[in-house]
Amino acid sequence: MKLTVDKAAVFLVCTASPALRERLRTILRDWARRECVELSLEQADALPERTQPVDLLFLDMDSVGVPERGAVGGGETGLIIISGDAGRVIRSYRWHPAAFLKPDLDARRVAEALNACADRWQQGRYYLESPFRRNSFHLPIGRIRYIEAYRHYCLLNQQSLSVRARFAMGELESVLPSPPFFRCHKSYLVHLDAVEKMSYTTLTLRDDGYCLPVGRTYQEALRRALYEWQGGDVG
Repeated sequence: MKLTVDKAAVFLVCTASPALRERLRTILRDWARRECVELSLEQADALPERTQPVDLLFLDMDSVGVPERGAVGGGETGLIIISGDAGRVIRSYRWHPAAFLKPDLDARRVAEALNACADRWQQGRYYLESPFRRNSFHLPIGRIRYIEAYRHYCLLNQQSLSVRARFAMGELESVLPSPPFFRCHKSYLVHLDAVEKMSYTTLTLRDDGYCLPVGRTYQEALRRALYEWQGGDVG
């Protein structure tokens, strides 16, 4: 069992606004940690001359000069336009952007834009590789909501799919990054972003309200981890 990644996803944030640059930097690094993506984040205050394309270019058209003619980004680069000006947004259509954002962007809107061009950064995902021939798989770990020990196996639960693997829980805990993965019970590991709220004895998951048990041994450390992960709100 091992984690693999093809190569880092390379994002370039192109803006002359220090506030927007810092906000995007924070959001993208948090997103990469949550999605378990190896991210190389570059920044520039003008469109650079590049010989090697980036995977995604975030272009702030309100602060960066752009060419009246010619391409921006190139065919191998996904383009996300940032602008509060409708005219600039309309003019940017000639470059076939993958997504649009307004300058008052937040984490949810950025995540939606990234989902719209997910094919551009797939190579940056961390995958869990199984060494078993009869049970081999290549699973992106950012999609795992929780892991449950089941007899001699573990069930790797995603939103609509469970994968059974002959791993020990301790093996998985030692390999998966923490955060976002955290032990909540002797039989369960949970992705912290899947948690809606925590009570004394249970975790309630987002979307479907499914509940996981919380072992007494893990309560305090888990509450601290959720507090930090969710910015001071654990329900």
